[in-house]
Amino acid sequence: MKTTKDIIIASLKEALQKNKWNKQVILTESKQYGDYSTNLALTLQKDLGKSAMDIAKIIKNSIDLKKYKEIAKIEVAAPGFINFWVTSNVMADSINEIIKKGDHYGDVKDKNKGKINVEFVSANPTGFLHMGHARNAAIGATLANVLEKAGHPVTREYWVNDYGNQMNKLAISLFSRYQQIFNKDYPMPEDAYRGQDIVYFANEFYKEYKDKYKNVEYTPEIQTFFRNYGREIALKNIAIDMKRFGTWFDLYTSEKELYEKGGVWPAIKKLKTTYVKDGATWLATTKGGKDDKDRVIIKSNGDSTYVCADIAYHAQKFDQLNDPKNGKIIDIWGADHSGYVERVKFAFEDLGYRRDQMEVVLFQLLRVMKNGKEYKMSKRLGTSLTIRDMMDIVGKDALRFFLIERSYNSKIDFDIEKVKKTDETNPMYIIKYAHARCVQLLEKTTFKDPKATKFDNEYEQKLINELLEYPDLILTMAKSYKVNLLPPYLLKLSGAFNSFYSNTKVIGSENEESLVALVKATKIVLANGMKLMDLDIPNKM
Repeated sequence: MKTTKDIIIASLKEALQKNKWNKQVILTESKQYGDYSTNLALTLQKDLGKSAMDIAKIIKNSIDLKKYKEIAKIEVAAPGFINFWVTSNVMADSINEIIKKGDHYGDVKDKNKGKINVEFVSANPTGFLHMGHARNAAIGATLANVLEKAGHPVTREYWVNDYGNQMNKLAISLFSRYQQIFNKDYPMPEDAYRGQDIVYFANEFYKEYKDKYKNVEYTPEIQTFFRNYGREIALKNIAIDMKRFGTWFDLYTSEKELYEKGGVWPAIKKLKTTYVKDGATWLATTKGGKDDKDRVIIKSNGDSTYVCADIAYHAQKFDQLNDPKNGKIIDIWGADHSGYVERVKFAFEDLGYRRDQMEVVLFQLLRVMKNGKEYKMSKRLGTSLTIRDMMDIVGKDALRFFLIERSYNSKIDFDIEKVKKTDETNPMYIIKYAHARCVQLLEKTTFKDPKATKFDNEYEQKLINELLEYPDLILTMAKSYKVNLLPPYLLKLSGAFNSFYSNTKVIGSENEESLVALVKATKIVLANGMKLMDLDIPNKM
């Protein structure tokens, strides 16, 4: 749905084309001269050698008001401004349309939209999720919601890295912490995981097995047993934290199972640019022009490297989409993986897929600030700040909102004290309060099924134009993956609503039904936007 501003700009561009003139069109909202105004004629007078007033009249006469029925009137004012008035019924129809569509306002219904797999979080199952994983989850889950809103069938996937040395490290860390229950001096390997999550896992293990494995020899069989237990309890707690965080997945895919089911080697054999050197198998990633050296995928001893399974996994999840023409896979990775992007994309293309069907969204990591100082996080040193810790401190919604609102390229200083505030300095609070205020107004009116017929002032018009920008925002985010555009839009919409509320008598006014309809439309869009971020939607504050 186009805004009235978009329509007027389109009429001006058409007028320029009719006269074979070329100039950027800038339209501003006006409070004194019509609803909108442009100085377009003034910017053209030097190029055309005509007076701005003459140019303005030519432009005015070139606009077909029968075609642009949304424009009620156009006037030219000295020294060359073109002022526009829009028809009230068009704005009213727009508001009624929002109410009619309700939760589906902004939806794109298109059977030709490609299927998309969004893989996010994918933390190793070696402990609790930390704040870096929280930002990944917030971005990935919101992007998946936006893509669905824009008409794409979406699969949310978690890639479980449960194969390799990190799992062996988990096993010995868990085994050592378990032994320390009986002997506090039992040594831990230097590179062991030392976080409190491993202590928690060991205590849970003890509850189940008591002293059955006290002082046992750490044999390969014992290693496998502790590795499997550690994997399962880590995944169980990851699922618990994700559910509390408002995040869910359609599919969990195990790297270990991919190997066990023989899913890795068929894909590797399809690669066209591999070669053998010093007994190892290499992938010629430098042929893509963006990697500084070729990469080993199979070591000389026959062991595979991490990239080996990753190549096969990307091929598998794309094939599972069953949409070879329009399908796409999107990975959400931390910026510390930036060097890995080209290797995987090169391999994806080398397997015969289109390069543009794989996208990687990179985000910068964050610092957690507490009392003006950085809260250092180190899993090895046991000081990792987990998602559950932070949800206990600031709540799920505050955590999600503030991890989404900054651009991916921006490093975040997550200030605990600022995020906890419940006043006008907190943008999430402003948005939620605006929604609650809408609910309160709707509870007071007798018009339970309002229909808009007219609007009178600039505050109403400003709010309507903000509401009409929402569908375009959905499409923009779906194309750019920039879900960080959503929080500032909702804040801007809340600001327009608050200005409307402060300057307009709603309940008891002569135009109450139309104004109530506008309030209801605002409530719909605010709730719609918060739902995309999986935030709780309050009726009272």
